[in-house]
Amino acid sequence: MSAPADLCIVSGRVFDGRVRTVHTAVAVRKDRILAVGNDASVLAHRGPDTRVVDARGGAILPGFVDAHAHAVFAGVERLSLDLTPATTVEQTLDLIARAAARLDEAATPDAWLVGGGWSHELLPHPTRQMLDAIAPDRPVALSDAGHHTLWANTRALEIAGIDRDTPQPANGHVYHDEQGEPTGYLNEGGVELLAPSIPAATVAEMTAGLLEAQACLWSLGVTGWHEAILGEFNGKADCTPAYLAATADGTLRSRVSGALWIPPGTTAADVPALVERFERLRAENEAAGLPSATCKAMVDGVPQGETAALLDPYCSHPHSGELHIDAETMRELAIRLDARGFALHLHVMGDRGTRVALDAIEAARRANGPGPRHHLAHLSMIDPDDSRRFGALGVTANIQGLWATTDPSMIAVVGEARSARSYPFRELIESGADIAMGSDWPVSLADPWQAIHVAVNRAHPFGPGAGLPPLDPSQALTLAEALAAYTSGSASLVLGSAGRVRVGERADLVVSTEDPFEIPSDQLFRVAAAITVVGGDVVHERIAPAPHPQATV
Repeated sequence: MSAPADLCIVSGRVFDGRVRTVHTAVAVRKDRILAVGNDASVLAHRGPDTRVVDARGGAILPGFVDAHAHAVFAGVERLSLDLTPATTVEQTLDLIARAAARLDEAATPDAWLVGGGWSHELLPHPTRQMLDAIAPDRPVALSDAGHHTLWANTRALEIAGIDRDTPQPANGHVYHDEQGEPTGYLNEGGVELLAPSIPAATVAEMTAGLLEAQACLWSLGVTGWHEAILGEFNGKADCTPAYLAATADGTLRSRVSGALWIPPGTTAADVPALVERFERLRAENEAAGLPSATCKAMVDGVPQGETAALLDPYCSHPHSGELHIDAETMRELAIRLDARGFALHLHVMGDRGTRVALDAIEAARRANGPGPRHHLAHLSMIDPDDSRRFGALGVTANIQGLWATTDPSMIAVVGEARSARSYPFRELIESGADIAMGSDWPVSLADPWQAIHVAVNRAHPFGPGAGLPPLDPSQALTLAEALAAYTSGSASLVLGSAGRVRVGERADLVVSTEDPFEIPSDQLFRVAAAITVVGGDVVHERIAPAPHPQATV
């Protein structure tokens, strides 16, 4: 007999990354899957030191892979000021006050109070005076949950030189009150005016944030991810050094890839130098263990802020949003990057933004033939004619399942008819498109089960859109499709691995607290990660499992 297994997981039900199988157990040796089968056949691989884990009827799945996350700064926020737990305005202000008090004890008076995660539903337009009442002398700048808006106090605006005479930026706003003074609410391009004044996180702070994020993601069953921006963005430092440091010392144990950042406002004249720089960065990063053969651009903004690029005007104002990168430049970027083997990872939310992105990829296909797997993320609004283009162009839909709910803020700006057509997942699958899934954490929750619940039900009992009718149920994914998107779909897209439970594959696994196929679909939100395995090692246990009766040799 060959060397025994290090780990046997039994009494579960295997979802192999594509389909639910009849298998109930998995054996692991070192970092590889040794066997998949029934309990008896897998336990035949045990030895004196084999650990046997009872899955207690839960599903045994490939580890989830988040195809679109900002893990480093999610972790930095968790370690500084995380406002996502707040469910009321009072709780939000209390969390800010507590953080300000801690900073008063530990830092100099001019240290910035930063963090994020405040909710537009609770605070549609927060003001600088609300923050001034908490921290009148210390600069404060807090990102919203979507990270497209900043809420700043008076001191922060003064440091940045933002006042009543500051010109409005391109692709964004600095909002003013009735007296013409800035309110402290800035979005998109307005954020770029203030962000350079905020001290960037140090490499040590970002590395600590990365390890905090890794532990959090393990607790959710996420064993790998794609860092959606490698580069300076909105005043945030380039997080690449944190990944290189944690890779070098072995503390980053999950498999990760990253996307090199194409700044908004890039022009066609900038493209040759950008491509040359990206080729150098790709070689340097990959030599250090960080794959970065993907390039990220924001083609447009977000509908809720009226900065997404639409084919028809918004309801409330006679404008259609703006592109962050013009169509000519986008085509040039796509053709040149595709020719050098880079995959595009494009943020698109408006239907015009989606069309511009698809047109650019189509131009690259015509110029270069078949090439890398380009992917479009978010896809909140797609014209039906464009939905049908994904499969033919080989474009992967990198979806955020949690967002596919009825959203009053969307209805307010684009109307009921266009809002009802948002997130057309079924249309994309019928076009022949591959589907991957990610969270956009910390923009939204990183828990895959909550996203899977919404992808299947088009509604959530407690999260976004709670209590409202489902968003066009005909566009829902099946449970198997949603699980495949978050496992093999994402793994193949951003990690170049199969993301499957089969012999010889890397042992990145998650055991769920219950079998999702055995409960009503409207209860999927209650499923969680019981055990997470990364490279053959158990890195998370929700509840220490009872010894399996056959664990003793």
